[in-house]
Amino acid sequence: MKTHRRIAMASGRATRRGDSRRWVCGILLGWCLLDAAVAERVIRRGDVVFMYDDPAMVEPYGCTVLGWAGRADSDRIAQAREQGIRHFSTSIGFLTEFQRVIDFGEGFLDGACRNLAGEPFIVPWLWDHRHDPSGHGAYWWCTNSPWYRDYLFDRLQTIMRTNPDGLHIDDYRGTSGAVTWLSACFCAHCMEGFRGYLRETLSESKQRELGIADLDAFDYRRFLLDLGVTPEDYPRRRGSLPLAGAFHDYQVKANTEFVRAYHQEASRLRGAPVSLSVNSGLNDPQALAIGPHLGYFCCEIPHGAERKQPSDHPIAIYKLGDALDRPIASTASGQDWAYTAEHRLPALIRGWIALSYAFGHNFMAPHRQWCYTEEKGTHWQSWPPEEFAWIYRFVRENADLFDGYRAAAPVAVVYDNAARRAGQGDVEPIALDLARRNIPFAVVAAGDDWLDARLTAEQLRPFRAVIVHSERRMDDTQAAVIDQVRAEGRLVVWPDEEALAARVPPPLGIEGSSDLMAVPRLRPGDPSAPAVIHLLSRAYNPDEDAWIPQRDIRLTIRAELFDTRHFTRAVWHQPGQDPVALDLDTNEQGMEIRIPECGFWGLAVLQ
Repeated sequence: MKTHRRIAMASGRATRRGDSRRWVCGILLGWCLLDAAVAERVIRRGDVVFMYDDPAMVEPYGCTVLGWAGRADSDRIAQAREQGIRHFSTSIGFLTEFQRVIDFGEGFLDGACRNLAGEPFIVPWLWDHRHDPSGHGAYWWCTNSPWYRDYLFDRLQTIMRTNPDGLHIDDYRGTSGAVTWLSACFCAHCMEGFRGYLRETLSESKQRELGIADLDAFDYRRFLLDLGVTPEDYPRRRGSLPLAGAFHDYQVKANTEFVRAYHQEASRLRGAPVSLSVNSGLNDPQALAIGPHLGYFCCEIPHGAERKQPSDHPIAIYKLGDALDRPIASTASGQDWAYTAEHRLPALIRGWIALSYAFGHNFMAPHRQWCYTEEKGTHWQSWPPEEFAWIYRFVRENADLFDGYRAAAPVAVVYDNAARRAGQGDVEPIALDLARRNIPFAVVAAGDDWLDARLTAEQLRPFRAVIVHSERRMDDTQAAVIDQVRAEGRLVVWPDEEALAARVPPPLGIEGSSDLMAVPRLRPGDPSAPAVIHLLSRAYNPDEDAWIPQRDIRLTIRAELFDTRHFTRAVWHQPGQDPVALDLDTNEQGMEIRIPECGFWGLAVLQ
């Protein structure tokens, strides 16, 4: 059996010999190589990341990282390094490479996901794509299929021969991404894998209760059909059906293990550690499950362009990235790009760029963007560099004010993955409320059997207040950490604003404008480094696609926000403008800075 077939089988699928432990154990050899690859931060906060490669745009934007779809061409990769790109990732699409898959061999339908009716189906957002000349559509491929895995490992060999620095996987969820809304996957390979999962997890009493006489012959699709579940009813009834939760759990864990093994094989083929990134928007527990195994997230985040207002949702996503200590190279959704292209809204996009960098992440340079609407399907927008390149050059010229910085945060918000899996404990409203009120905060993660992250007392020790949602489902060990914080008088159960204010008086105050958001950042362990306060404007005029200047601003900062460091000088930096010295007054309570004018984004640098 080929090496890549052995890896595929070990990472996600039980064999007919009954080795059902394989689906959960994965591949242990070589994990040390994977861990070493993600230990160092792959993307720096002052990097300029490209989604798509364009040699002519490298210099205008100051590109330093090719984050997503770099060409699998060793000559181009060598040229990119000469141009100053220090990290070059090449992508493999688990769903989008349907033409290559069909051309791989006659058995390609064995690699297609099957719905409850036993039929293959296409990727909904690729409805307008067809393979020429066969006419087959863009099928949703099953990452549990040995045939499809053969294709993926063959493709990986080709990619790694070009010596990229990183592997990006688009639509990395594979089969698991279709479970909750597309009636999938009920192919023979998924049914076999699910039997292996149930051997390990389903008690004999539960088998009897469900009427399963012989688990070795159990077929979940046949089981549901025999209960009278129709293919038409399945999507609506799925959540309430027997074993629905177990089936979803199997698919998510099988996918996570397969992607991890796939990444390990990439490093083996390359002969050196290769970073791993995926298109995961971090917006639900399944999207977070892969996080601890990544070098960085490289993803689409909805920005709500149709509202024609500054976006807030990405704030919560960026904070979740921080909770996993993983950089996020982000872009907007295809629908966002279609809307901004149709309505010509470059100023709104500038706000998206600023938001990402202010919160310590990287918005990919929008020189070319994939657009999507249900009416038009896939189309593209190419923005001229003069719209945005000057912002990215500003970041590169001031990289020392971004690299190595973290949020200066006296408040922690606890994210509970187990609660979110149950549809409870949403911390996004908490995060957005704190951000709008200029209360600096961090998010810390309480994980579970999907998310490999554990809440500890050491993590929470630096915070003066710890906010938890009233709905919690974390395990007893992590719950004990919360109980300890409560005993210390630092716990705030949201939305107890009085308790929060008593623990943490407002660290920042802004007078002269109600449309500014302040984001303070420090370089940990380096008291000689300046503190940086990003000011983000919310004063956007949608009728003119313009940011309204905010003038005569007075910014007050309590001393304890920056560990009582003593600052004597303040400088104001804005993209496209020369630095300006600011008036800085200090007293025992803290300091006050006067800023003459703020456009869409500025940095108050305290030295």
